Amino acid sequence: MNYLSQYTISFSGLKEGIHLFDFSADNRFFDEFEESEIKKGDIKIQVKLEKRSTYLRLTFKLNGEVELICDRCLENYLQSIESSSQMLVKFSETETDDGDEVIYIHPGAHQVEISKLIYEFIVLSIPIRHIHPEDQNGESLCNPDMIHKLDEYRSIDLPEVNPIDPRWNDLKKIIDK
Repeated sequence: MNYLSQYTISFSGLKEGIHLFDFSADNRFFDEFEESEIKKGDIKIQVKLEKRSTYLRLTFKLNGEVELICDRCLENYLQSIESSSQMLVKFSETETDDGDEVIYIHPGAHQVEISKLIYEFIVLSIPIRHIHPEDQNGESLCNPDMIHKLDEYRSIDLPEVNPIDPRWNDLKKIIDK
């Protein structure tokens, strides 16, 4: 049995209205996505399904943490994740481009697969820079040995990025008058 099949919502027997579903994404979930930079995590997902005769509205609320590699010190750290996203599911035999928040399924379908949506929402909720959070005193929790090593190789006498052409000095004298 496919592990990701548990992230399927069967809506055919549901009455119109709002229905709640709970899922979780753990290490096994992230293993299913080979290209994933996330290998470990524990995220709780609540999906609110609003069923109507012509569409489904899915509201995803994610809360938990994932393990990432710090861009500064290259050690693993836990990144908190909290986000809310919506997706509209329309029934159609042909797909049209209505934007990123709409997916189409066949009118005869009786379930919707949401594992890829959950994965995408998790990835989108991760900050671009992966850096250890700071402690209560505002100090970085990065590996101090690595930070010391980086400081050691940082050049102190950096050349000025945009040196001023000396010819401009004469023009500045005119402006200052």
